[in-house]
Amino acid sequence: MKLDIELLKSIPIFNKLNSSELLSLQEISSVKRLEKEEVLFYEGDESKTLHIVIDGEIEVYKVNSKGKEIILKKFIPFSFIAEVSNYNGINFPASAKATCPSTVLLINFKEFEKKFLFHPTIAPVILKSMANKVMNLEKVISNNLILDASQRVAKFIYDNEECLNKIKHHKIAEYLNITPVTLSRILKRFKDEKLIETHNNKFTANRERLKKEFS
Repeated sequence: MKLDIELLKSIPIFNKLNSSELLSLQEISSVKRLEKEEVLFYEGDESKTLHIVIDGEIEVYKVNSKGKEIILKKFIPFSFIAEVSNYNGINFPASAKATCPSTVLLINFKEFEKKFLFHPTIAPVILKSMANKVMNLEKVISNNLILDASQRVAKFIYDNEECLNKIKHHKIAEYLNITPVTLSRILKRFKDEKLIETHNNKFTANRERLKKEFS
């Protein structure tokens, strides 16, 4: 897919680059279009390319010993994907695929590192993105190793109440690394105990009681 300068300018991290810099970035970049469920990269692939979501959504996941996918993070437009691997020169520690038709900017990382990594408008965004990755990793570890299933569901609802009304429950179960049956059972208990309620097929949460469930 042809990469247009205007497309680069539409990406917030690059919108302060001058014309010469944009042309230089265009020379080391390309665009990849993915269909739903199409894999962007696999765990173990070399991290020679920096990835930025342009549209759609990319899901990063690992597969456990039983062949089950464990979702680590979903990336929306203008997010970097697994850029820590690029900076550390290691293979990708997880796989990534599109959850819907998506477009991703691909940048030759070695050239990007030489020409743009320390650019005054780009470096702060990269540092913030890496800090967010660390925070997300801590959340994943906490959710999967410290909290039990009911606590994970309670914390997810507390942090993402609207998701119960927008995302299919089997996808939430995947994200929390539990079965859909377990999620349904926990949601039923939460409703019975008035931690959540439904009105016109929409969930509302008792946030104070939910917080006590996982605190």
